[in-house]
Amino acid sequence: MKPLTSPGERTLVPNPDELAYTAQWVKDHMTGLDPTPQFASTCRVALSKIANKELLIDFAPPTVPNHENIVIYATGWAGKFVPLMGRILSDLALDGHTPFDISHFKTGSTYFKAIQKAKH
Repeated sequence: MKPLTSPGERTLVPNPDELAYTAQWVKDHMTGLDPTPQFASTCRVALSKIANKELLIDFAPPTVPNHENIVIYATGWAGKFVPLMGRILSDLALDGHTPFDISHFKTGSTYFKAIQKAKH
């Protein structure tokens, strides 16, 4: 399935092929659970055009006023990590650091610099 390029393209109707695939996976791997979709709906996930759809977790770049007090989380698939993400973001916002190694996700600084250069 091709990703949508605009929110206006969404139909709010779940893709029946994706529902069937998920139901089959549940049937094959989750013994005892009814695989019939219940309360099916849709959601939007914004994915960046950054290679590998990497997560960005960092402070706002220096070009943003008050950047040292603004924590950013953007892009990527992270729904299953929401509790951990909340902890990391609150650590950053309240303490300015986190005990978790987020160095891999700080690529946002490089990405945001590229945006700033493109605007000038």
